[in-house]
Amino acid sequence: MTILINNEQKVVPNGTTVSELVITILQLNPAGIAIAINDTIVPKHLWESSHLQSNDKVLVIKACSGG
Repeated sequence: MTILINNEQKVVPNGTTVSELVITILQLNPAGIAIAINDTIVPKHLWESSHLQSNDKVLVIKACSGG
């Protein structure tokens, strides 16, 4: 299925969870990551049970430190 991640199309397997997207597909460390699907924040405790749907718009936000 096709989804948009930060406005870029990406094909992912049907039934992909938010957790699988972050860790396996995007290969990101989940610490400091926030995810919104269709303009709704998905709390980390729901990542394992939140399944993506075709044409979902996913926003990945990475925290960074600075000074």
